[in-house]
Amino acid sequence: MRPKVLKPVISFSLLLIVSSILFAQSNKYPENLHIYPYLQYATPTSIIIKWETIQPIIGTVSYSQDKSYSIVKDEQSPAKIHEIKLEGLKPGTLYHYTVSFENTVLEPASFTTAPMPGTRNWRMVAYGDNRTYPETHRRIVTQILKLNPSMIIHSGDLVSSGDSYEQWKNEYFDPMKGLSENVTVFPSLGNHERNSPHYYEYMSLPDENGESYYAFDYGNAHFIALNSNANEESFDIDSEQTQWLIKNLKENADAEWKIVYFHHPLFRCHPTRGIEPQRWVWQELFEKYGVDIVVNGHDHYYMRSYAIGNYKGEPGKGIYHLISGGGGANNYPIIPKIHAANRRSVHHITVMDFQGDRIIGRAIDDKGNIFDAFVFDKEAESSPEEFISYEIFKIERDLSDAIVNLPIDEYKGKVEMNHSLEIENPFIHPLEMIFSWEMTKNWKTNPPKTEIIKPGKSIKIELIASNISENIYPLPYARLHFQTPDGKMAFKNNVIKFYPIKLGKKKSVKPLVVKKIPLVDGDLSEIKWDKKVILDQFNDVQGNLPLQRTEIAICMNKAKNILYIAGKVEASEEISNSGIEERDNTRINRYENIKIHIGVENEVYTYILNPKGALLDTRDNTLFWNRNVENWNSTATAAGKSNENGWQFEIEIPLSELDIKEKKTTINFARFDYENKTHYEYSLTYGKSRLDHRNPNYESDWYAVDRFADLVLK
Repeated sequence: MRPKVLKPVISFSLLLIVSSILFAQSNKYPENLHIYPYLQYATPTSIIIKWETIQPIIGTVSYSQDKSYSIVKDEQSPAKIHEIKLEGLKPGTLYHYTVSFENTVLEPASFTTAPMPGTRNWRMVAYGDNRTYPETHRRIVTQILKLNPSMIIHSGDLVSSGDSYEQWKNEYFDPMKGLSENVTVFPSLGNHERNSPHYYEYMSLPDENGESYYAFDYGNAHFIALNSNANEESFDIDSEQTQWLIKNLKENADAEWKIVYFHHPLFRCHPTRGIEPQRWVWQELFEKYGVDIVVNGHDHYYMRSYAIGNYKGEPGKGIYHLISGGGGANNYPIIPKIHAANRRSVHHITVMDFQGDRIIGRAIDDKGNIFDAFVFDKEAESSPEEFISYEIFKIERDLSDAIVNLPIDEYKGKVEMNHSLEIENPFIHPLEMIFSWEMTKNWKTNPPKTEIIKPGKSIKIELIASNISENIYPLPYARLHFQTPDGKMAFKNNVIKFYPIKLGKKKSVKPLVVKKIPLVDGDLSEIKWDKKVILDQFNDVQGNLPLQRTEIAICMNKAKNILYIAGKVEASEEISNSGIEERDNTRINRYENIKIHIGVENEVYTYILNPKGALLDTRDNTLFWNRNVENWNSTATAAGKSNENGWQFEIEIPLSELDIKEKKTTINFARFDYENKTHYEYSLTYGKSRLDHRNPNYESDWYAVDRFADLVLK
């Protein structure tokens, strides 16, 4: 529809003034209004204004550069979610507008169109993960309002559950009132959106790819929003999304700034979240096609990386990775990572001022305090002290895979380890590599070795170690140090530590036969710990001694075919009194817990208990990895409570429901020490982990029945 001039200007303006005063004096929404107006997809010559009413109705937007609101655009048919696109606007220009429907005229708002293409001075804000806590989100919005940005990019998780209609108003739109009707937000999909139809109904974005991922220009920058939810959009090199990404980056090669944003970080400083597989596809494409900055959320903290890129005989340009996930959800713990130039677990936003070929950035907490300041300069050269070699991450990945595939040496008092590793050399320039063993007390190892690793030649490492004492702990670790052929520092992450010694001892567990099973109530006073079969030889999953003690008692009533397991776990008072209380909540697995794995031939039944005695049971891990598979529930009963040294638990497992019969049966116990962010196992399984802060960072393998202890039930 062509814009038309509103004739009764005087009466309309009077109605507008009266309505604005009334609405400004009240926090209540006008009748029939569900969501206040908000802006979408601003370009230099157009913008979209949306809002939602409770009942379908025809809406109107009146706008002008002055405050006459003399240009009017009406909807063609009644709607609940209203969308009016204003076109033919002037670039970088302030417009005033108001929304009306029936006899209601909302208070005035304003917007500024996107600047002329190539404009080199403007401001944006980046943030994400505002979900769950509207009050915190509102504090974040207050800080954004002080900055008066031109636009906002959002890295996802706008709401706790995208399927919940009410949450879109309560968690996102209501806290955004006062901001979203004046500033455009360009979101990317988070995992909590759940790819819900509500997201696509509320958002109006470039729709070349159905709004799941898209690109746009703003000022002197080209932006690409990707969908990093692998269950929604594939990220493999041959996938539609990644092929579109390559095409889009090629077509926009001349953009002064190229910024990509999506939900899941490729580089993080979270203690327990692993490496996202997108790293191995997207990072190399970002560098190949000149991406400058990657912005993510998902992890509820702030992190700014050093430049991360390929080593080209000297530090390269690299890519800066920002995690700005402090928009409102609970903050997450952080740990030091060599690639993190700054990190802070705090609610926050990140503001970036574009000044030609420089970006001046600040991270601001929800109280208005600046806790990080940085400059991204396209012309600046990175020093070795501030450049992260991406090739090192690839070596760590391949080294971890190679070590996980090494055989486990059975420990029988004497260790004679002699293995070799061979991995691909990803460097295209020669480097000096020094191999050595560290922490070798009580061990004899092969001597250090210095060599020049050349492009096209694989990296080969000999690992020879034997114990010279019965006291084998702590186990030695190996070290690779990289530097230039003339002995100078090449890049910051120039050392790799890895733990290649894998020791195991085949164990068996024979439950004590009892006539009466103790009452499962969390009280272990019925158990004579000095007379029971006590399992206390736990190790951390790297093979070393644990930081906290775990003890297990196990007995069996053959008449009722019931297995009874009780345990005492050393932990702090805070941990011992924490935990989810309801049964079958998958979040139990994220925090302090004990896992009991029972293998029946190759099938595995798992029982997970926490300090509250909550139980999560699953068969073959289907509960976690396949939501379409019906979950298995046992009739086991469990209980737990705190004690003076930590917490304790007990569980009664009916063996009849495990279909044991004459089948080979095994058992393993694994404890997640949440305080120290590590796992302990009774029988070490050396499972592969996705974590990147210890190489390899083993995990408890739920399926390694060949490594479980034999469960002797006869």
